Amino acid sequence: MPVSRGRKPKKHKKTKKPKSPLVGEPVSFPHWFDEAIENIFNGISGLLVCETARDLEQATCALLGAELKRALDEEYDGLNLDRFFAALVGDVSVLSKTEPSEALWRFLHGLLAISAPGVVPMLRSSITRVKAASEPASLSEWPTALRNIEATGEVWETRDVYGTRLAVIAAYSYPGVYLFDVDMSGLCAVADGGVYDDVEQAFEAWRKKIGDEAVDAAPRAVTDVGRLTGLVGCDFMVIGDESPAALDNWYRAQRRFEDLEAALKKRKTPLPPRRSFFDDADPAEMARPFAAWHIERYGNEPDPVIVEDLAEEWMGGLVPDTRFSASPDRIRYYQDVIGDWRDHPHRPVAQALLPKWVRWLGERAGLPSPLVEGMVVKATK
Repeated sequence: MPVSRGRKPKKHKKTKKPKSPLVGEPVSFPHWFDEAIENIFNGISGLLVCETARDLEQATCALLGAELKRALDEEYDGLNLDRFFAALVGDVSVLSKTEPSEALWRFLHGLLAISAPGVVPMLRSSITRVKAASEPASLSEWPTALRNIEATGEVWETRDVYGTRLAVIAAYSYPGVYLFDVDMSGLCAVADGGVYDDVEQAFEAWRKKIGDEAVDAAPRAVTDVGRLTGLVGCDFMVIGDESPAALDNWYRAQRRFEDLEAALKKRKTPLPPRRSFFDDADPAEMARPFAAWHIERYGNEPDPVIVEDLAEEWMGGLVPDTRFSASPDRIRYYQDVIGDWRDHPHRPVAQALLPKWVRWLGERAGLPSPLVEGMVVKATK
């Protein structure tokens, strides 16, 4: 995979071998699971301050996200976050048998709202168990709004001025919409997410976060599902530099995506198929027009081998309809990538050529001159 993220050295520590919560066979769990689950259990009492289903869902996401962040900051071994969720659900199931409570009741519903289908039956059984062990009417009723969340199939999208940041807003069955904030600067990733009252509120939150780069953006109903290719490309692989917001939404974004995928398939407008963006890139598609522009702009032809190397690296892994887009974040991404060419003899020349490449793309896209110049300065550093 052509990306360098400067990971810390992996730490190898002992693991325990409990029974899998889903399979019942001995498996090895990374040691950090125990501490993370204990921290989460110690924190579920904080859910008692929640007053709405939306607050509960967000608080549950934050509770899990904090432990994922700690694991990424401190460990680089055994970072299978799906297995962690399964282990958590298994331990929650045991807790529901021994310590049923209002806090656990709320936590179970919060987990149910963001869980993958594979663990839903265990969560529902645990919810039933807590209810049966509790006094009638002693448990809050409002958390049950999180039990059967479904996407309606209504979806909107917009992008920032550079075209590398995508907002997808989808409607769901309990009051609110979910915002997927997708960073397409390099490999696609959900940078943030959240539940809002409606499309306008979600969009304003996204625009405020993105800033001036989204000042002219506006959400539009999706009529071409190809516009959602960037969202489909988010494969939730752990890189190691995920933000707290991304980790808070790690499970919820995947669940909301699955809900949306199911709704659009039911509407006979399925999402684009998942595929690798490394397979169909032809460097000549960018190398030739850049060389022509370079000759016209500077009066000479750049080294065709260097240009092809740069084009091949630039195109690989990007959402196809963004390959001719440049942005500050994309420049940062490729400065890391090219900087990782190590012993490649063309690295210095490719780095020197990057500012011209960025200028060409910015002018080609018709970006305002201040934005183009700002990218050129960034690419020069």
